[in-house]
Amino acid sequence: MNDLVKCYTNKIPDIKTYLGLKIFIISLYLQPIFAKEPFDPAIIAKAKQSVVTIAVTSSLSPYDQLHTWSGTGFIVDKKEGYILTNKHVIGTAVVGNYELTFYNGIQANAKVVYYDPWLDYGFLKVDPNDIPIGGVETLFSKVSPLPDEPVFIIGNNEGKSFSIHKGVVADVYHIVGDMPQQAILLSLNTTGGSSGSPVFNSKGEAIALNYSGNTIFANGLHPAYIRYALPFIKRGAIPIRKHIGVIVDSYALTDAVRYDGFPLAKQQAYHKKFPNASNRVIQVVTLLKNTPAFDLLLPGDILWAIDGKEIGPNLVDFDLAMSQIGAKNSVQLTLFRKGQWHLVTLPLYDLEAHKISKMVYFGGATFFESDDYFSKTGGQSPKTLTFALVEPQNIFEQVKRFTDGYTGSHSSCFRLKVLSFDGIPVANLDALVQLIPKLIEKRYFTMEYINAAPICTYNHRWVDFHIGYDPYKSNIAYHTHSAEPKLYELDLKHMKWIGKPIVK
Repeated sequence: MNDLVKCYTNKIPDIKTYLGLKIFIISLYLQPIFAKEPFDPAIIAKAKQSVVTIAVTSSLSPYDQLHTWSGTGFIVDKKEGYILTNKHVIGTAVVGNYELTFYNGIQANAKVVYYDPWLDYGFLKVDPNDIPIGGVETLFSKVSPLPDEPVFIIGNNEGKSFSIHKGVVADVYHIVGDMPQQAILLSLNTTGGSSGSPVFNSKGEAIALNYSGNTIFANGLHPAYIRYALPFIKRGAIPIRKHIGVIVDSYALTDAVRYDGFPLAKQQAYHKKFPNASNRVIQVVTLLKNTPAFDLLLPGDILWAIDGKEIGPNLVDFDLAMSQIGAKNSVQLTLFRKGQWHLVTLPLYDLEAHKISKMVYFGGATFFESDDYFSKTGGQSPKTLTFALVEPQNIFEQVKRFTDGYTGSHSSCFRLKVLSFDGIPVANLDALVQLIPKLIEKRYFTMEYINAAPICTYNHRWVDFHIGYDPYKSNIAYHTHSAEPKLYELDLKHMKWIGKPIVK
């Protein structure tokens, strides 16, 4: 800085001008230090009174081999006791307990009332009398977030309860998740424990629901999803969720022009209409087997409009258009495919019908009829009889599997379709329940299945890596010390899992 001042001294006519220049330059260095805080401390304090930490203890789940985990949530209806959090914090089809800790340390038990079949959000419910007097509910902004908007989150970041992190909105058309969902990309730190944290704007309103991230960036579920679902939850109803079974992602229109024959003039008009889209549209990646889209759409199709409304980069508009369809059970898509425009009418299916609502625990594995997530990862049709994980002590050691780094080096993960036991076809859970007593009585039996998992066979230095949909048969020896087989069914009225022994 001194050198900068010296270079001007020969041109400065008097000491006042010199001092003025020096003060000005110093102010440039100090400006970031004394910049006005964008968030009112009173708003942050009030927002904190809405947030809860969530501790989950699981006794059974088709996907989660961990038995305890934690996350964050926040009050969205104090009068009725509704808490919003992530689906992955609640867990998929988890038989377990949920304990909440409010901002002042008061704890309460909660129950699951809903989680979305595809999107990463769900609702817990506590007795409203258990919410502290000072607890407040968070309102969702009616205005969608904009790039560079300042935001803050409060959550169980890195296991530190009710920690506060600040950042800005980086992108409003991000698509990321186990199933495709529109996210608000945030430039801030949201490492482990921040899942389910509210993302606040400067007014203390929620503009997203955090669901993944690291020390640099985070993904917040678009608020339109929550604005749609919350009125259903408040009146004790299940949100209407319909789909066609298409897996999508963002795609650059520049590539569409280069490789797909997309009209350049239409690209330029698109850029004017969606200036923050970074020239991205929504493209089909793959289709869920035996869903409406499976035979009518192709990978690479650009989804341009639904029922005549152009969706641009807004996946949320596409998702909600299918759910807000009213009495109609079909949609008309305008799509671009290899130089040509097409109109395609597709029937819709109910996503709730593909959720896991029944499970069988047998021999250390939790059998279920697959949901859409499993169909995406395993390539099988929804409602396929399968299991994804097993307990460490199980009878299925010979069944082909792979190691999933997310669940630990000793955890076995499966992508299979159960065909039969001892040659007796087993297509669903009801058939399995009928057969289990006979299998236990025999003790030694075989399992026939189709495998869709990557298999690694280590032989000294050589690795045989194979992925396929091949039929296999494995020998199974039932252990007399195995836990009692049980059938679990979800009581939809009370949202509670009921377990019943499978009679031998």
